[in-house]
Amino acid sequence: MKRLVSAINTASPDFQSNAAHNRSLVEAFRERQRQAREDRPQRDFDRLEKQGKHFVRRRLELLLDAGTPFLELSSLAATEAYDGEVPGAACVTGIGIVAGREVVINAGDASVKGGAWYPLTVKKTVRALDIAIENRLPVVHLCDSAGGFLPLQAELFADKYYAGRIFRNQCMLSKMGIQQVAVVLGHCTAGGAYVPGLSDYNVIVRGTGAIFLAGPPLGPRTIRRRARRKASPSRATSSASSSAQPRRRSNGRRRKRPTTRPRSFTASFRRTSRRSSMCVR
Repeated sequence: MKRLVSAINTASPDFQSNAAHNRSLVEAFRERQRQAREDRPQRDFDRLEKQGKHFVRRRLELLLDAGTPFLELSSLAATEAYDGEVPGAACVTGIGIVAGREVVINAGDASVKGGAWYPLTVKKTVRALDIAIENRLPVVHLCDSAGGFLPLQAELFADKYYAGRIFRNQCMLSKMGIQQVAVVLGHCTAGGAYVPGLSDYNVIVRGTGAIFLAGPPLGPRTIRRRARRKASPSRATSSASSSAQPRRRSNGRRRKRPTTRPRSFTASFRRTSRRSSMCVR
């Protein structure tokens, strides 16, 4: 093979000028990365400490094998979007080594809007799962998400490569026999609840982790008003009297009211994932 001979003179003024310029660009890039990774209002760190949680970067340090590299993906995603309030698109994705094996990591950043999903959060997560599918890499989800950011929910679920693609990719990984582990480190709400639900194994931190689709505060906060129900005295009296007396069938026999309560989402989730879920302190 013919050897290529370089004609670059590293001592020339042009080379020195170009090298200095490129080094300054690299330094500026690394400073922007540091800001996106670490700079948060102090109140957000105080809130995490009050809730007994680690910052997402600390969680990664505890998860990854000591001294091994972490290839972060899309570290500056959404840095200039949403008025600069969502650094890193509120999540951290990348490829790291856990227990000696390369895995894709998808970690929610609860210091940014409680880990809520923005449109670019979804895009970043879909990209990470696409890489896991293409390279047949297991996935570790560090779940701590407030679900979709409601003011922008029209941009989350409306197209092929939006949030539904996350769940589709999880199903594809399951079909391919590629395992996913979800570590539930905080409240996983709405769309964030499906990620552990579609994983093979769940590790839920006792007292901190929780999985649910919604809750009583969701309605009033969505419509920005408090719903009030006023029952008339006659209606209340009739409903009370009817509830006190069992209904009668057409044959004259009394029909007993069912005593079983409907299963909650949490109960049914535990029932369907009993084989793989466990709690830790």
